[in-house]
Amino acid sequence: MLRSMQEALDFVERNLQERIGVEEVAGAAMMSKYHFQRMFHMLTGFTVSVYIRNRRLTRAAEALAASDEVKVIDLALSYGYDSPEAFAKAFQRMHGVTPSSARSRNVKLKSYPRLSFHIQLKGDVEMNYRIVEAEASVAAGKETLVVSDPYKEIPVFVEQIWEDGTHDQINQALGREPRSLLSGYHYDFTEDGSRLYLMGEAIAEVAELPTGLTVLSIPAQTYAVFEGHEVAELWMRIYSEWFPSAGFEQAEGPCIEKYTWIDADCEKALCEVWIPVMKKER
Repeated sequence: MLRSMQEALDFVERNLQERIGVEEVAGAAMMSKYHFQRMFHMLTGFTVSVYIRNRRLTRAAEALAASDEVKVIDLALSYGYDSPEAFAKAFQRMHGVTPSSARSRNVKLKSYPRLSFHIQLKGDVEMNYRIVEAEASVAAGKETLVVSDPYKEIPVFVEQIWEDGTHDQINQALGREPRSLLSGYHYDFTEDGSRLYLMGEAIAEVAELPTGLTVLSIPAQTYAVFEGHEVAELWMRIYSEWFPSAGFEQAEGPCIEKYTWIDADCEKALCEVWIPVMKKER
């Protein structure tokens, strides 16, 4: 997997002046587009498209700073922009100055170096997982849009629905005890790194639900299931430790976080992360 990710980065560097998309980069890594997107985003914190854009604008800034003869319009076309205006807007958004100003001395420019992936051997903490064949199901709950950082945005959303009573309103609507922990459903992942997140629970049948709740259909799938106490750490270990050495890759479909209280005071919880998977093609 490490070699595959490096091949993808090599492909990006060779083709920064070509029109390339996520599918071509994933192909260089010999991974499905969906799995590669999720792996890349989880390991780096940004999307493939953002990485390509940052590398192009870094190269463009270097070219402008190195020579007064380089034309902005030529750079714009070389790096896939439809017009000098679109290029200048993206350039200024990243570097804080116009392309023309980048030629001046003492102008600060940003540089996004090429990424490289390295193996960090730990082995001090085992990972327990199981493979589960799950039937199709339906979940209902409160939905929110996660724009870029789930580790910051989701806790804010969860805290909000706890404080305003929505959490127990969902429990009541689904026939559950108050303070029962709801599950989290990540779905509709997009290339820009956003996704939808629903706090809710599986329901036996779609009955009449209160206004404002979302119903999510979940297909029958094979899941890899992991458990832990710190959900953010668990997610990172899955992508940095388990997927690189496992014979599976992520399949399209909702990922699920299932929570269970493990103490009588309802202060400590155990989390299970369910990720839809399929066997890698050899």
